[in-house]
Amino acid sequence: MNKEHPAQPIVWDRHPRFRWYSLLASVLAFLLVLFTLDDPGLTVDEPLDVAPGRQYLQLLSQSGMRFWSPQVINATYVNNREHPPLGRWLLGLSSVLFEPMEAQIRGPDPSGLYVRSGRVAPAFAFGLIMLLVVRWAGKVGGPQAALGAGLSLLFMPRLFAHAHLAVLDTFVALTWTSAFLAQVNACEVRSWKSWAGATGLTALALLTKLHGWLLFPAILIWLLVRRPGWATTLYLALAMLVAVLLFFIGWPWLWIDPVGRLGDFFRTGVARLPIRVLYFGKVYQDMEIPWHYPWFYSAVTVPIGVLLLGLVGGVRSLQTRAFDPRPMALLLAIGFWLILFSTKVPVYDGERLYLPVFPLLAILAGLGFASLWDRLRVSWARAILAGVLIIQGVGLITYHPFQLSYFNLLVGGLPGAERLGLELTYWGDAVDDRLLDRLAELAPRGATVARVPTLAPNQGIFATTRPLFRKEIIIQDQEQRNRSDWLVIDRRTAYWPEELPKFLNENPPIYLRTIHGVWLSGIWKRSDGKTSE
Repeated sequence: MNKEHPAQPIVWDRHPRFRWYSLLASVLAFLLVLFTLDDPGLTVDEPLDVAPGRQYLQLLSQSGMRFWSPQVINATYVNNREHPPLGRWLLGLSSVLFEPMEAQIRGPDPSGLYVRSGRVAPAFAFGLIMLLVVRWAGKVGGPQAALGAGLSLLFMPRLFAHAHLAVLDTFVALTWTSAFLAQVNACEVRSWKSWAGATGLTALALLTKLHGWLLFPAILIWLLVRRPGWATTLYLALAMLVAVLLFFIGWPWLWIDPVGRLGDFFRTGVARLPIRVLYFGKVYQDMEIPWHYPWFYSAVTVPIGVLLLGLVGGVRSLQTRAFDPRPMALLLAIGFWLILFSTKVPVYDGERLYLPVFPLLAILAGLGFASLWDRLRVSWARAILAGVLIIQGVGLITYHPFQLSYFNLLVGGLPGAERLGLELTYWGDAVDDRLLDRLAELAPRGATVARVPTLAPNQGIFATTRPLFRKEIIIQDQEQRNRSDWLVIDRRTAYWPEELPKFLNENPPIYLRTIHGVWLSGIWKRSDGKTSE
């Protein structure tokens, strides 16, 4: 049995000033997202995740204690059982809680969902991720690591963009990352407090999405490498069993038929319609994508400087594993996620399905920044290093509000991605208020409008804004495109109808939303008389 001494805590991370700095970083991250919540357009999954959460609250209010009866449990989850309920509870609670404020600022929501109010919850989760990353990096690597990790996290445009959206992915990044780091910490600290924290956080990860179950193989790999001893392994196994029990308690849908319904839940990860993905000019089904897809997207959707700092931090984690093995756990977890999604596991939407990789990468980048800072003894060299890190935030600004379309200079940015035939936008966020307000200005009252493509029923209706609704214009799904005078199109080309490219070649756009000269969404008029911008 390996009797390596646990990593010794650094006194600096317990300093009250550090705690205030890390809290300040968390609040600033939250506020940056909060003040830009309205900027991205409504994505495909947001209504699908907010609506169940609001339904949960409505049924709880109507049923009282009967909410826990089999009849109400079935009614609550029968159409919402593809995901555990925690994330949707949070989205529903946020949507209802901030609904009066949204109605006051923007006016009543025609859909009744108040999705933008639901967006406050993932914005808050992003602030917690910042707190976690800064605190953990500071404990392992000191103040420079904390600074480098926090800025690296903030400067990841796609992660920042996800924090704006009322969906489950930012919750997954928070709960999975916090649970994994807590488990790693428990292996080193070995106290009842650390075991209890790891247990509770693991249960929250399991209750967020299917991804939570990937904690078990990830921590098993860590145990095989770390070999902390039988006692630690036994305690961790007990903590995981308790976490699974808490998962069952937290999801009433499983109470009625635990084995059968748990099996159905696991099958939802593969037993569904495949999703089409554009990759280097070819459209693939999600289980047929080349193995290098997650590695490639991890390399080209993070600023190059942050990526290089992460590589330096990875090298440092291997060099320091003898006296502090915790950073090596980050490297192993990143490798686990990328290798897993290099198999026949369905993968699509770029980085979205393995989002927990990026907070871990931010910590490694912070450790890499601290390592270089220590090696550079002269002030001018350190100033250059700090300047290089600050420059990594350029993409966050220049791609706003469509950071989900960010590509770094390894592929020549968004114009290079267009030339290579990569997916320029995948979730509909480029159909934003600015574009739809322009449509409301141009289209006459009662005009017929269709959205192309639509990836879920009533996606067009949910995207209808207040100004359009006041002009009696309701956006329809793409099935109505041939009977509509106006088309709202986004560049999810893998789902374009067959005749659409010909139509675009023959008809100039009325208005486009572009980033770096590449159009992501636009308005077209189908009638003979074209409206000029």
